[in-house]
Amino acid sequence: MQTVFFLALACLAASVWAGGYQGCLERVWLFQAYEIDALNSPSDQTMGYACSKFDDKTEKCTGNWQPCKKKRNAPGRCNFDELVHQLGKAPKPTGWSILDKKTGRLDVQETAKNCYKMYGSKQGAASKVPNFKSYKAMKGATGEYNDFVLKVSTMVDKARREKATDDNRHLWQDFDSTTDRINTARAGDHGPYLIKEAKARLGNGMDIKVQHLGSNPATGEKWETVDWKETAMEAKKRGVSDYHQRIKGFLDDFYRGSLTDNNYRSARDHHQIMRTFKRVADRARSCPSH
Repeated sequence: MQTVFFLALACLAASVWAGGYQGCLERVWLFQAYEIDALNSPSDQTMGYACSKFDDKTEKCTGNWQPCKKKRNAPGRCNFDELVHQLGKAPKPTGWSILDKKTGRLDVQETAKNCYKMYGSKQGAASKVPNFKSYKAMKGATGEYNDFVLKVSTMVDKARREKATDDNRHLWQDFDSTTDRINTARAGDHGPYLIKEAKARLGNGMDIKVQHLGSNPATGEKWETVDWKETAMEAKKRGVSDYHQRIKGFLDDFYRGSLTDNNYRSARDHHQIMRTFKRVADRARSCPSH
């Protein structure tokens, strides 16, 4: 029972909201999926398609699905810059990509940092990286982001089973690594709000332990969140007999309760998407190797 409780805490602690750097990571993640999709036959490809006219009421594309196009309609598939531009609200059409000099592939962290700067951020300040619409990124997307993430994951894992070779295995390794980076970034962005609320509501008799997650590569800001396992163990040592119920009650209310504070609403909005990205990571780890 104790192990199950700690596993549940770990899941909830990871269920958090988005930030500017994370939004750039998800653009890189999208491009990595786009490259994997290129292994499928043209008739089966879905990534990089944008709906020309979308009905928000019915959540359906009433126009045409148009593939990403290179500049001046040149032949071939889009690069990262061109795909980002298609998503909309890109302040500049070029200059987004940072390549790894050794591999020639996107340098995930440096590209995400550069993307963060491209959206007009300043060192130490929150960048206004807009969310992109899923129907600007994938054929058949409805605009519901959780559904979009799962569809991308399904395509990626199907291609992993059917298309992976020793020569292209790096495509999935890059995709999986970026998924993990997204999960860490979301946890780090949300951490200050979670720590503040946990201390305010559980601090009477309980010592809220903090877990360090590194630093935001774009701003240098420290990433921290609540270490629920250590918090629970310390509470037990101190003789807090109802620590289990108190922690569970706080998390249930914070992520699923009726309070309407903006921080609570934001936490709940991103709770499900974080769980979805965690499913993507779990799927990747369960896929058989080739």
